[in-house]
Amino acid sequence: MSTRSSKLHIVLSALIVGVVLVSGWFTSRFSVSTDLTANSRHSLATTTQSLLGSLDAPVEIIAVLGPNPQQRDAVQLLVSRFQEHKPDISLRFVNPETDPAQARTLNAAPGGELILRTPEREQRLQNLSERSLADSLTQLSRAGDRDLVFITGHGERSPTATGNDDWQIMSERLAKIGLQTREQSLVSEPYLDDDIDLVVLAAPKSKYFPGELASLNSYLQRGGNLLWLAETASDSETGPDLSLLSNTLGIDILPGIVIDTASQALSADSPDFVLLDRFPAHPVTQTLVSPVLLPQAKALAVTKLAGQVVEPLLQTPDASWTETGQLTGAIEFNENTPEVSGPLLLGVTIERTIAQGIQRFAVIGDADFAASQFIGNGANQSFMESLALWLTGEADALSFVSQRAPDSELSLSNRSIVVLSVVYLVVLPLLLCLIAGIVRLRRRRSK
Repeated sequence: MSTRSSKLHIVLSALIVGVVLVSGWFTSRFSVSTDLTANSRHSLATTTQSLLGSLDAPVEIIAVLGPNPQQRDAVQLLVSRFQEHKPDISLRFVNPETDPAQARTLNAAPGGELILRTPEREQRLQNLSERSLADSLTQLSRAGDRDLVFITGHGERSPTATGNDDWQIMSERLAKIGLQTREQSLVSEPYLDDDIDLVVLAAPKSKYFPGELASLNSYLQRGGNLLWLAETASDSETGPDLSLLSNTLGIDILPGIVIDTASQALSADSPDFVLLDRFPAHPVTQTLVSPVLLPQAKALAVTKLAGQVVEPLLQTPDASWTETGQLTGAIEFNENTPEVSGPLLLGVTIERTIAQGIQRFAVIGDADFAASQFIGNGANQSFMESLALWLTGEADALSFVSQRAPDSELSLSNRSIVVLSVVYLVVLPLLLCLIAGIVRLRRRRSK
């Protein structure tokens, strides 16, 4: 019997070792996981899975991050979920501390960011989540470019000129995400085509001719989208006199330069620099993780018109005002003047539903924030990219449905707490002591 038993043990041991080896081989080549949480919160949303199934081109993700293992593990974990549905997504890390030259070549943000690339496009992320990553992949997969037209002829900022006040660097960034910019004079080319995705008025200084205003109004009446960067008060006699546009949108530009005492504490360069690190809830600003810098901004007065949905985009805190005097000496708010105290709106968006669909406008009381001199400050570049995408209808949120998991919170009544306390602190220890006593008694009897 002992010989047979030893042979049986050898056979069983060999079988166990074989099962372990085969299991190890399978696990190294195949991965199977099941999300058992109540609302599948450890899985990608169905909209994200559908998006990944529609992507044809391979995607390279470059994570420019420091050596923090928690950040890297979080990125690796989220990207791995995407890779399960799209295996040709690759991920590599660049440490700006050990490889600063590579980080400079990538033009990475100081705080680190994710760079998503396909053979044709590029997207950048500073706030990582399933939603932001899926939105960026949507932009990468978009077919065709969007047409952004800058109106010229009135001293506007140029998307092609290389001056500090112009938008040449910003235009290059917009081109990388599929938004092509060009200039158009309404004198030589008075008609704005219907296929233009966005018209930009980049801080005009001189007056428009009546025919130019008619061309612009016709474009808006046909459903065109508009970005108006306004730096001249509506009642200015020397400004562009866009009262027709102001009346159409219900927006007036207030006189004076915005002064914010909170921003002065953060930036001593100039008293008229506004630094905003808190934003109203809006799709444009939901992913911003750094402040937006606006030099010499103008405040907006908003009149809500019927049929328009007006949302605040940039807003100063209470300790701010519109300074109409000289920016010298002691600067303070004067009540008996046209100055207006905060909070002040520096940017708003407007949506209205027309026969052609959803029409979008944005009015910002500053054009310097995206100029070449200031585009590298804080989240200025990211803000402008998000704004342009939203205005062209390219940043519409995916339909994520976040359902609260029933197992994410435990609520107990006072009676339940008392019962559990008695069970775990009294009954259970006594039961364990009883079992230990029975076992010891049996051992004594067996001896």
